[in-house]
Amino acid sequence: MRKRFIAMSAHEERSIVLKISRPHLLVLSIAVGYLLPLVIPGVGLDFQYFFIMVIVLFAWFLFKWDAVKAISTRSGRVEMALGIFVIGAIYLFNAMRGSSVGILDLLVIFLGAVVFTYGMRSFKLFWVPATYGIVLLLGYQIEAYAPNYVVLQNWLAGVMASAVSAMGISATVSGHIVSMNLSNGQPVLLDIAGECTGLQGILAFGLLSTMALLDMKPKISRLVPLLAIGFTGAFLVNIVRLLVVFLTFEYFGLDAGSAMHVYFGYLIFIAWVMVFWTLAFRYLAPAGSLLPPDVKTPAQLGQTAR
Repeated sequence: MRKRFIAMSAHEERSIVLKISRPHLLVLSIAVGYLLPLVIPGVGLDFQYFFIMVIVLFAWFLFKWDAVKAISTRSGRVEMALGIFVIGAIYLFNAMRGSSVGILDLLVIFLGAVVFTYGMRSFKLFWVPATYGIVLLLGYQIEAYAPNYVVLQNWLAGVMASAVSAMGISATVSGHIVSMNLSNGQPVLLDIAGECTGLQGILAFGLLSTMALLDMKPKISRLVPLLAIGFTGAFLVNIVRLLVVFLTFEYFGLDAGSAMHVYFGYLIFIAWVMVFWTLAFRYLAPAGSLLPPDVKTPAQLGQTAR
């Protein structure tokens, strides 16, 4: 009898651990699903899109972690098998094509991990970050269809040249080309290309910074000013991004500048999104409540961690 009692207690303990750790199981499933292509022959990972999806999901989980922990749905065996099948199909498809896992693939892997962990019914919560992925995908396809924006390129080049000149760095501008001498005396030409205008990112991250607010069903009179702030902030953040990139080229060289050009924009845009969410949730929250019950500010999250 004693052995049976011990065995039952161990089983109950494992059940409790599984219940507590299910949100972490989701995070682990996403991490494994995203990193496994690195070891699959002929597949690989598009690191730029991987980086985008990781920081987008990180920002969403940071604000919605309590809501994820409160999910009561659980996946059945069929749903677990379906989630694994969907993820495996993505790997197989890319292996047959000899292509890297891109942003659309990462989005499907995320949904497969959700089905594997929580089942189909949990989509009522996870459709939001899934939609973020679709918005980002569409935002970065705009370049192929957008009109020529040379005027904006030239304007941004002039702004950058004026900004670095005000900091004591010699710079001249011709159209959308800025000429500078690096700190070691090496001349460099920095081209404000169409991608550098940030229109794709402004659209994608501007929508990203406002879509979460739709869950609160705000009045149009309150939502429109927030939309304007979201898009304006994304535009100004792009100017800051360009300035940081220019300064990195100047003081740290070509390699560091190139790396900063690729990745810093995503970090600063997501930082803006998080700041915007915090302020917007406070603005839209009902009287007597600073934030919706399942949303925490970065400061509150820090207190919880301590």
